Amino acid sequence: MSTIKADNLFNVKGIVAVITGGGTGIGLMMTKALAENGAARIYIIGRREEKLIEAASLFPGVVIPIQGDIMDQDALKKMAAKVKEESGYINLLVTNAGKSGPMLDTLKPRYTLNDFVALAWSSPMQEFTDTYGLNCTALYYSVIAFLELLDEGNKRKNYAGGKSQVIATASTASFLRHPRAGYAYLSSKAGVISLIKCFSTFCVPWGIRFNTIAAGLFPSEPSEVLFKPYIIDKTKTLFEEGVFSRSYQPAERAGSDDDMAGVILYMASRAGAFLNGSVMLVDGGKLATMPATY
Repeated sequence: MSTIKADNLFNVKGIVAVITGGGTGIGLMMTKALAENGAARIYIIGRREEKLIEAASLFPGVVIPIQGDIMDQDALKKMAAKVKEESGYINLLVTNAGKSGPMLDTLKPRYTLNDFVALAWSSPMQEFTDTYGLNCTALYYSVIAFLELLDEGNKRKNYAGGKSQVIATASTASFLRHPRAGYAYLSSKAGVISLIKCFSTFCVPWGIRFNTIAAGLFPSEPSEVLFKPYIIDKTKTLFEEGVFSRSYQPAERAGSDDDMAGVILYMASRAGAFLNGSVMLVDGGKLATMPATY
């Protein structure tokens, strides 16, 4: 068979993966994409056991739920130990779990400096810190917890997709200069990209790759508040063209399961094997409509 056939290039059969936040939102989209295309085993991690069990029931024996808090080092260690005991290695870690943090969405047009200070000050400092805790600190320790299993995946040399890899879910917010989504969220998601690029360089000696997906308007619990006010046609689903104005979202719709599946299958397969330290912007053109640094 030709090596450039799509069946070969986008083959993820046999992959063993771990996805944090894999039971809902973008994480579930990724879980479905890998499971539908022949993954051997996908461990999905989250705090809400009922959501994990619901997701795992879609692919019995392939998707394995692990309930736990990735902000707890001991819990992370136990999760990694479970995966090691059952599978012995992984090919892919997706650090997807995240949160939005305190926002500035209630600022009215023509707000004054006093308005901004009052609203920003009203958010407890701990809320700001907690956003970094999940989006950056927990990501860092999740990578550390599974690094040796990724290294073992490289030693097995049993996966057509190439070298072991970490894929982090960042956001278009990583590049925005408009702070309406909140300074904690924007700066922590920029931190995600910085962390992954640093790991990409640091882990060259072990052949472990690190890449990032900067996702735009994909439906998830944290993102709903960001796009609900901008729906202009309530007769359409979020995935139909025309639900948003083109000036707000050039694609005129939200990202779908298919959109995220295409990205994760590309990055996790032979097609994306040359990626290392990359940022994949998947936003339907949204970033082009706002002040940004990408």
